[in-house]
Amino acid sequence: MRLGVIALSIAMWTVACGGGVEDEGFEQWGAQSARLVITTEDQVVARLPASTGAIYGYAEYLPPGYLTSPNTSYPVIIHLNGLTEFGTSTTEANLLEVVSRHGALKKIRTTSEGKAYFGQKQVMVFSPRAPTNWVPADLNAFVDFLVANYRVDPTRIYLTGLSYGGYGSWKYAYEYGHRLAALAPMATNIGAPGPTITKLLNVPVWAVHSYADGSSLSAERSWMQGVTKNYGQFQLVAVAQSTTTQTYLFPGASSPTWTSQAGVVATGTAIGRLTVLPGSAHDCWTQQYNNYAFWDWLLAQQRAPVP
Repeated sequence: MRLGVIALSIAMWTVACGGGVEDEGFEQWGAQSARLVITTEDQVVARLPASTGAIYGYAEYLPPGYLTSPNTSYPVIIHLNGLTEFGTSTTEANLLEVVSRHGALKKIRTTSEGKAYFGQKQVMVFSPRAPTNWVPADLNAFVDFLVANYRVDPTRIYLTGLSYGGYGSWKYAYEYGHRLAALAPMATNIGAPGPTITKLLNVPVWAVHSYADGSSLSAERSWMQGVTKNYGQFQLVAVAQSTTTQTYLFPGASSPTWTSQAGVVATGTAIGRLTVLPGSAHDCWTQQYNNYAFWDWLLAQQRAPVP
């Protein structure tokens, strides 16, 4: 009887998490000891590894009220920059300049609208700087560091990245996607390894690419195929050349076929979506990051909590 109760408990935990029994419990993610003393909120600050013990230097934004709400946990956006941002910063000023060139931190630093938006959304934002590459195990150690040192809501961890950072976010998700509430890669410059990305089962994905980008739309499509294989769709999404932006939607198990709609489509419950911009610009991310409907979609996603 006791064994039966244990087995039932494991089965219930597996269903709730939407993954296999190898999924880690949230309580294990922050196993390392906290060491940071946090005194700043509602502004972007940089932290060098020597001052934190983290594997990366990074910049952070903590929303207003963080310091006075010790029992509140917060959603987290993690942003991975591209190839030209790799390197090692020796000053906080340099680190801040490099890692806030794009994404949410750029919006917060450079616009009052962006700062107000992310403050009202009560979301934490982190952008690390890797020396030469995005290594999934290293990035996962950074996620562990965030969970240990900040009040992270483990059901609302979001990962986005551009260019080589898009590739890095896909690589991380291939091994640790079960930790994410949503994934948003953009202008990924290297294609997928091929097998099903089982760790992204039931994790919403929104990828963005330009149609004739020299880094190849096929890279983004191949990674998306790794997602749709979870639901029995083994064909690449067919993308047609267009003079207007198109979003391709994959509902998931309920209807494992791709459809398309004009424009940037942020509504609905599709498990996979691929927005394709006309033209050849590698920078498809500025338009997407400037669109608050994208951020609304991202922050609306949530994993099932552990019972």
